[in-house]
Amino acid sequence: MASLKTTHRWCLAKNDPSLEDELAAGLDVAPLVARIMVAHGIKSVDEGRLFLTPSLERDWADPLLIPGMAEVADRVERAVRTGEPIAVFGDFDVDGITSTCLLTEALRTLGARVRPFIPHRFDEGYGLTCQALDRVIEACSPSLVITVDNGIAARDEVGHLIERGIDIVVTDHHEPADLVPVGIPVTDPKMAAHGPSRELAGVGVALKLVQVLGERLGNPNLWRAFTEVAALGTVSDMMTLTPENRALVADGIAHMRTTTRPGYVALAAVTRTDLATITADALSFSLIPRLNAAGRMADPALALNLLMARDAQEAARLAASLEEINQERRSIEAELTEQAEAIAERTYDGGRVIVVGGEGWHEGVKGIVASRLVNRYHVPTLLFSIEDGVARGSGRSVGAVNLFEAVEKCSDLLIRFGGHAGAVGVTCAAENLDALRERLGAVLAELPAEDFEDRGEVAATVRLSELDIDTIRQIGMLEPFGQGNKVPLLAACGVTMCDRAVVGKTGDHMRFVATDGASSVPAIMFRVPEVEELVNCDTVVDLVFEAVAECWQGRVKPKLMIKDILRRCDDDARCSAVGVASADQGASAVQALADALPADPATCALSSSARGRDLPVPADAERRAALAQLPYDQLTRSLVHALIGSATPHRAQVEALDALKCGRNTLAVMGTGRGKSLVFHVHAVREAILNGRASVFVYPLRALVADQSFHLAASLAKLGTRVGVLTGETPSDARDRLFGQLAVGKLDIVLTTPEFLSIHRERFAASRRIGFVVVDEAHHMAGAKGGDRTAYLEMPAILDLLGSPRVLAATATASTDVADEICRLARIDKVVVDAAVRDNLGLDDERDLANRENRLVSIVANGEKCVVYVNSRDQSVALCRTLRRRVPELGTRIAFYNAGLSRADRTAVEAAFRSGELTCIVSTSAFGEGVNLPDIRHVVLYHMPFGSIEFNQMSGRAGRDGAPARIHLLYSRRDARINERLLDAAAPERSVLVTLYRALQTMWRHGRSETGDDAFCASDLDIAQMCLAIDARTPVDERAVPSGLAIFEELGFARVWADGQTRRIAMIEHPGHVDLDRSIRYLEGIHARMEFSAFRDWALSAPARDMLARINRPITPQMSEGGTIDG
Repeated sequence: MASLKTTHRWCLAKNDPSLEDELAAGLDVAPLVARIMVAHGIKSVDEGRLFLTPSLERDWADPLLIPGMAEVADRVERAVRTGEPIAVFGDFDVDGITSTCLLTEALRTLGARVRPFIPHRFDEGYGLTCQALDRVIEACSPSLVITVDNGIAARDEVGHLIERGIDIVVTDHHEPADLVPVGIPVTDPKMAAHGPSRELAGVGVALKLVQVLGERLGNPNLWRAFTEVAALGTVSDMMTLTPENRALVADGIAHMRTTTRPGYVALAAVTRTDLATITADALSFSLIPRLNAAGRMADPALALNLLMARDAQEAARLAASLEEINQERRSIEAELTEQAEAIAERTYDGGRVIVVGGEGWHEGVKGIVASRLVNRYHVPTLLFSIEDGVARGSGRSVGAVNLFEAVEKCSDLLIRFGGHAGAVGVTCAAENLDALRERLGAVLAELPAEDFEDRGEVAATVRLSELDIDTIRQIGMLEPFGQGNKVPLLAACGVTMCDRAVVGKTGDHMRFVATDGASSVPAIMFRVPEVEELVNCDTVVDLVFEAVAECWQGRVKPKLMIKDILRRCDDDARCSAVGVASADQGASAVQALADALPADPATCALSSSARGRDLPVPADAERRAALAQLPYDQLTRSLVHALIGSATPHRAQVEALDALKCGRNTLAVMGTGRGKSLVFHVHAVREAILNGRASVFVYPLRALVADQSFHLAASLAKLGTRVGVLTGETPSDARDRLFGQLAVGKLDIVLTTPEFLSIHRERFAASRRIGFVVVDEAHHMAGAKGGDRTAYLEMPAILDLLGSPRVLAATATASTDVADEICRLARIDKVVVDAAVRDNLGLDDERDLANRENRLVSIVANGEKCVVYVNSRDQSVALCRTLRRRVPELGTRIAFYNAGLSRADRTAVEAAFRSGELTCIVSTSAFGEGVNLPDIRHVVLYHMPFGSIEFNQMSGRAGRDGAPARIHLLYSRRDARINERLLDAAAPERSVLVTLYRALQTMWRHGRSETGDDAFCASDLDIAQMCLAIDARTPVDERAVPSGLAIFEELGFARVWADGQTRRIAMIEHPGHVDLDRSIRYLEGIHARMEFSAFRDWALSAPARDMLARINRPITPQMSEGGTIDG
């Protein structure tokens, strides 16, 4: 099934954000109300103000503007003054009944002798039939008949009356055609091509006549007493709410809320309707159906008598009778619906029309049942009642299909027919029904499929959080609702239906709670198609609904009255747990990779790791040689273009590059996402290619080094530049190899940590090639004086030993004091500040949600480019699988990404995301570093980052193209505890390492004594259990064992090697004093934990505005006019 974006059932009204803001401010209404007003055609604040204040004094037009009104009033006035017997002749629908009631009561108030009449649907038919007129004449021998809501096409019937010496005047509102009576007064607003009263109902025309008569007969305000009657008929006849009708209905509803009319009060009582809060829309399913039932099922005079009743007991009796008739109508309707649906299921072949009929089917409900079949099958439907070999039917159309024209092409099969594009009445011989079905099917088969699509309008899409009681009540300011100002339908996209349940006696209603993860609103849908499927649906859906304020047990709360549920299932995709097309169906490499997603996330993580480390990316020697021939400035331009394409570096980037070119040590203060790395990447390559000098990039965290190195190595290799990584995780043999390459000029850039650089400064200096040192996230240098990251304090000595290379310190966070300390330690003599604010970014603070998965589903379901960050590889796989299952429409466009994937797979995912083939990436921190992806619209921090650096860099990847983008904080306090455990496993504390060392020594000695072998084999679990046996007070997580072994191996206390599928461990007999501070891996792990500890409390408690400020703007030092720090 389709989503709101792709469905043909609904269209979204055009919006105008600037006008919406103008209306919200100028009219003091909620933004959602302003959006609805724009959707309903309001074009200015003044127009909106008029719309919100309907007024009969202002909007009610002069009755004499209606053609023929003066002549009709003349004849009626004469009859009232002379006491002539008058008959008011109406119609059996509610407009006709209320018209008859209104005019009768008004004329009696003016002193007239008047009798009301309503034709019988079954015995007399519509309008001035001979049977009906005979009954009128017999009952009161009128000298004047006044028609209301009929008569405009009664030319022949009028002649019948005139022949009998009876005068007649016609008041009507239907379209005049060839049968307009002549020679008598006729008033109908549609006899004029234009005019303010063209859309009045029959009861509105009657009210205009009363206004004129009241003015002439000394009671000018009489008409205002009948607006509640006129409103009932206007709403029932679904008249367009022009300013005049809108004012009439608004005034009538206001009177209805305080009415003492016994008929209204009695009918409200049996329908359990609170008249004090009645709305125009509510009339359509409370009072109006009961009044209509009289005309459909029995004598319409019953409804008329109720409206005109003056005695409360009589009104109560009549109302009870009407309710019984309506219950009978509903019962017959339900029975007929069941019968008709059974026949349709048996005979409908999927064609373009349904034609069904049955003996004795009730005339009064055929149209209603036909409409139900149309709603179910979405094709035109004709439903016939058969009696004495004659089939009399009612037809209802769908979409843009003109059913009248289609029936007209079958006229040779019919006795008679009539109607309009949307509804027809047809009479034919019963034996012709099959031929009619076949002919109509052939006629309609020629129409395009889109003609059969019913398209309703959605006024606005909303966030569930917008649907508070105050806003819903403000929507009520747009009342009265009706034709031309329909009850606004809203849509919420990408929501989840929780707590689904089938309700109701018939078992076809469904109740649930709609949630986007951040907000939840109760909802109900009546007569749900495919209810069993929907009640089991846990995928994301789009909802079309009416928002109401429900009062229950004294509490008022929002509720959604659902009109449509759009399941976002891609019928063309394989909607399985993975939800991705298979590779042999022409899927891309990315889809094929996703299709191979294993059932167990842990398996995926292991299998990814098992692919082994990617081989070093070979540098492009030819490209390097070509670049070496370029002059310095041209080389700079070429490198910038190679790294950022056609984009232009901003002022601060150019200034920093120029400062480095001039030999100045530089501090660059730029906000997250403003391109600090471009500066040192370009300069490092310049130094390598033109001067043969190597560069050292110092990052505060080992994890950041790993994330940065992957793409940096690939992108700079294309420029002939070679990149290597040296951290505590680097094995000793790899360290030796890389230092050797550095010394002989085969390595141009080294990424490292301050601890590794400090401990191995002599090895770096021995290469005699270091010409450029970068300290990224340089604000960490300022914390060294307090004992945090003391390796930074060694920077002056390190720089001296390296031969005073050029230095670039880069950060987004440098207050004046911090900048002073950076400049002191890094010997900075030039400060470049970029104070630009990224005001395109917004932040949604949704920390500690009860169900963040539902919120994530809602974000991803909008289909905009989105990166979701999680805290581990297995979580990237598991969450990716969940999203594919719950957003199946986008199943093939969601992928996972982590450092365990091969270089080819990671590159394929990045390319697909860049091209738009993928819209959502679920990733660890590995995604985004070094990748130019400017159009990410959503960054979701699903789990808590491991520190402020991750937080800044992940968040800063949103909206780098300058277009609006949002950062969503979905992490929770529980994530903090999980992160701590993950960090403890990756960087064990001293007490854990002591216990682990004792356990390893115990197992090694035991193994040697038992087998004589100098090494033993043991799993991580075996070792963890031994730790528990040695010291139960210091439990060791089995996930910490590999990290501990790596630290011991680095310190020379243990040797670890693989023997086939087994790991063998040998311990050193007498290692001497264990100084953990000699392990770079251990020190780097400590600082990772310290980074998270410092970040955790801020990440959980900081106000959203502070968090956004950290992302979208730098903290800059105070600068003097000369460009130095003003300390």
